[in-house]
Formats: sequence, structure tokens, C-alpha cells
Amino acid sequence: MKIDIQSLLALSETPVLLEVGRKAIEDLLVDLRDSQIAMLRNNGLVIKERDGKNSDVIRMGPEDALRVGLKAIAEHLRPETRKIRVEGLLEEARKED
Repeated sequence: MKIDIQSLLALSETPVLLEVGRKAIEDLLVDLRDSQIAMLRNNGLVIKERDGKNSDVIRMGPEDALRVGLKAIAEHLRPETRKIRVEGLLEEARKED
């Protein structure tokens, strides 16, 4: 697998794409919470209960969250129209560096 490190760094600084990844992770956390699915591990992601109370129930590990976020970003970039728009955002991010 060949990865363009400059593009990856630019993606990590692109608010639109970060929001796509964050939303996918949060949506899955909500689904896991509502399905009462938990993981037995020492660290991971939690989400507040429906009533807004804090929770210490781990719903997914950080590696799973990263995988979900990256897949969501990849899917967002897949259609040609979105790819063109995001390339413009990447150009802007590169100029800021």
C-alpha cells in the first residue's frame, strides 16, 4: 500500500473531513449505546447516556474509532464531485502550511 504522506497530513488539518470522521464515530457510539453494547478493556471511547448522565461504559476502542473515521472519510472522498471539492480544500490547507 502506497500512502501519500503530504495528502494524509493535509487531510488531518481539513475541518470538513475531520467532521465527516467525527460524525461517523459518534453515530456508531450512539448505536452501540442504544443497543447496550459494551467492551471489556482498559481504555476506549465512551458516550453519555441518553438522559445526559456521564457513563464509564466503554463502547469501542481507539483503533476501531480510527478505522471508522478513516473509512467514512474515504467514502466521502469517493464520488468524483466530492473529490474535486476536497482537492480544493487540500490545496488551501497546503497553502496555509
